[in-house]
Parts: sequence; C-alpha cells; structure tokens
Amino acid sequence: MTSESVVWLAPPQHLPHGLETLREAATRADRHHTPGHRRLPQRDRREAAFDEYFAVARCPCAPAPLLVNALDDALATVRALSLHPDGSVTEPDLDLAAHAAGLIPRTDRSGPGRQATVRQRWIQGHQLFFALTQATVVALRHALRAPSPADSAHGLESAAHFLRASASALRITASFGAQDYHDSVRPSMAPPQAPQGFSGLWSADHRVLVQSLREWGLAAPTRPSTLRPAHRRLVEVLTDVHHAHMGVCSRFVGSGPSLLRGAEPGVHVLDRLCQRRRSTLDAAPAARPTRLPDTGDENLTLRH
Repeated sequence: MTSESVVWLAPPQHLPHGLETLREAATRADRHHTPGHRRLPQRDRREAAFDEYFAVARCPCAPAPLLVNALDDALATVRALSLHPDGSVTEPDLDLAAHAAGLIPRTDRSGPGRQATVRQRWIQGHQLFFALTQATVVALRHALRAPSPADSAHGLESAAHFLRASASALRITASFGAQDYHDSVRPSMAPPQAPQGFSGLWSADHRVLVQSLREWGLAAPTRPSTLRPAHRRLVEVLTDVHHAHMGVCSRFVGSGPSLLRGAEPGVHVLDRLCQRRRSTLDAAPAARPTRLPDTGDENLTLRH
C-alpha cells in the first residue's frame, strides 16, 4: 500500500441502483462517524494489486455512504489542486458532480494542495477518478431502472456530470511535466515496483462501468424518443473523456508503447477503445446495437 490516505469503496458490483441512495447518504449528519472499516479480501490478484497501488480498500459496508464519503473527500482534495492563486476554480465540472451526488462543494485546505508531489497528485487524482466511475455506474443503473422517461433522463444527465468531472480529474491528475512522469510515475507502475502489465484493465470499477455502458447501449433503442437528447449528450461526454485521456497519453508517452501492450503505441490502444465505446452506445435509435466482443483492451484510466 502506498503512503497515501486510503479511500474506502465497496466492490462495484454491490453499488446501488438509484441516485436517491447517494443523496440520502449525503444528507446524513453522522455519515463521517462510521465504525472502523473491515477490509474485504479480493479474489482477483490483479484487481488487488491495482487497488494496492492506488490506495483503494474494499469494504463490505453499505456502498452508498462509502461512495459519498469517498467522493466528498476526493473532490475536496483534488479541487484544492485545481485552484487558481486567486482562489477561483479551474474545473467547475467538479462542483457539478458534487451537486449531482447531493454534496456541497468544498476544498480541503489542510492537505498539500498545490504543493502536492507528482506521486501524490497521481494517486489522489486517480482516487477521485475511481469514485466518479462508481458514481457513473449508479447513475446508469438509475437510468436503466427508472419508472419514467423523465427519471431515466435524470440518470443519464447525472452520468454525464460524473463523466465530465472524470475528464477534469484526468487533466488535474496529469498537470505536471513529461519528465516528471518518466522520472516518478511510470517507473512506479513497472516491475519491480508493480506487477508486469499494470493496466486500467485491472480496475474493478472500470470493468463494471464498461458493463453498465453496454447495458444502456443495448437498452437505448427500446426507450422513448424523448430520451434521445440525454443519450446523445452521454455519448458526446464519454468521447470527451477519451479525448482527454488520449491527450494526456500523447503528451507523456507520444508514440511510445503502453505498459500493457508492449510495442503497440498507447495512443493507438486508446483510440481503438474510444471507437469501440462510442459504437457500443451510439447505435441507430430504431435498431438494437450489435454486442461487441470483449477483446480485453479496455483501459480508460491513465496507465501507459
């Protein structure tokens, strides 16, 4: 485990199916006064190694309070990293995500703030990314199971808020020089510091997000036409997240290989992923999309 503060999250398959559970948890006055968490062992050794690197611990506790607390703390920490010297916020989508989860935006001024080391920024930014990924899963599940088109649209709009904030988290996480990346970050994700092939493929949260996106993509053509604008916004925002990731990869790695794919340039892996994810969601409204085979190249976060 790294020296960073641990973020506690539920196994993503246990996440709730309604946004109301997050808002209810956010309004509880005692939500930060929880008993000691018990670490849940992970069966998948790669997912365990991935969580270990990013200081994520899984707990068999109620998932909504865990996620709300993780979002609140991670948003505050990363928000501090994004502040201008005059105190203004450079990434307002972080605040929109907080509101979507029922939280009041705040800034953690007790931590390292803008003086965070490269490794601290890398770990803290990813912790926020994982919490936002879980929030997106909840929002998509809400959209899938909502009793009315209006409620389903609310789920899609909330998912878009969380994804936009994910793009912000990518930019803030990687707001340091390429030399710092090659000196401090990339070596820490390669042997002997981390297992061979360290990759976003090993993220349990991303795995469940991909499943949720596919579920919505399969269901979207059967939904009322009134949901099409919200669906289109979701597709556009997901593409923006991938473009933000590709921009970071291009700046740090260029045409260099990814950690997972060896000789294949990381930007090519990400571009292929972007196309596959868009085709999963962006089907013709009147036809059910074809389910794409799982080739195992999903890598949405910043491991290169």
